[in-house]
Amino acid sequence: MKVAFFTEAGSKRGMGHLVRCQTITNEFIKNGNKVDFFLDSDIDYSYIYSDLHIFKWNNLLLEDFYDVIFIDSYEADEKIYESLAKCSKFSVAIDDYERINYPAKMIINFAAKADEIFFKKRESEKEYLLGLDYIPIRDIFFNLEQKKEKKIFIMLGGSDTNNLSSTILESFKNIPIKKVVVVNNENTKKLIDYKDVEVLFKPSEEKLVSHMISSSYAITTASMSVYELSFLQIPTIIIAVSKNQIIGAPQIIQNRLAEFYIDITKSKWQKLLEEKMRILISNKEKSKVFIDGLGTKRIYKKINEWIKKWKKF
Repeated sequence: MKVAFFTEAGSKRGMGHLVRCQTITNEFIKNGNKVDFFLDSDIDYSYIYSDLHIFKWNNLLLEDFYDVIFIDSYEADEKIYESLAKCSKFSVAIDDYERINYPAKMIINFAAKADEIFFKKRESEKEYLLGLDYIPIRDIFFNLEQKKEKKIFIMLGGSDTNNLSSTILESFKNIPIKKVVVVNNENTKKLIDYKDVEVLFKPSEEKLVSHMISSSYAITTASMSVYELSFLQIPTIIIAVSKNQIIGAPQIIQNRLAEFYIDITKSKWQKLLEEKMRILISNKEKSKVFIDGLGTKRIYKKINEWIKKWKKF
């Protein structure tokens, strides 16, 4: 198959959509398919991913035709989805909260109990892949083995323009445990000066994942990293830095994908964050949700089945 992915990332958008699309991309490549990857971003991610075609949603003009096109966005409007669908035999929309009426043949939403919450009115000609069975977990999580260390893993995605990483580290200055913080912004990196903190500045995927696996606790945004940390059974506290994350945060907590949610718009949220982390450390609680990591294989199988059906006609 000839396949294309269209998604976004960057300083104000994080890396969640990029990571999950790349994970699905790898499944198609492993099975011998040709994949083009289009990214709308204000950050250069070539230090992690190669062969990215940089574009802008508002200047999108696609002349090629594909067997399958994936679109993962909370910025693209219905007209963009319609235009891309016309450039493929089979279009797939990756969704977070039933944002629009997607003109696509398949809709994927990874949220826990998505089949009960979203798309209650379903169209018969569309395929819906809903719930944790379709979470794309990167292959590297199965291939790396790391010993557990007593440390807190902090990753806020994007370029952390509000310097939340520094604020969080300040909240934890009286917790005598090693902290590892992922930083993509040079200015944020300069602000971090703590003796018990290791800074991962634009880390490789292997280095990033090895630190995730070996951590005992985590702080992250209500994004793709929550599912990966839940897969690893690492007790996690989440914050939200965008509209879709704010919408999804309560559901993440209700379904035990993470232990606590901290609303950073509230006063004294730093103090509450410290209190919740101390609870995690003293209780040694773990997330209860089981994610088997076979989501990408299920997605690939479903799309393959549809393509084979079409070839019969």
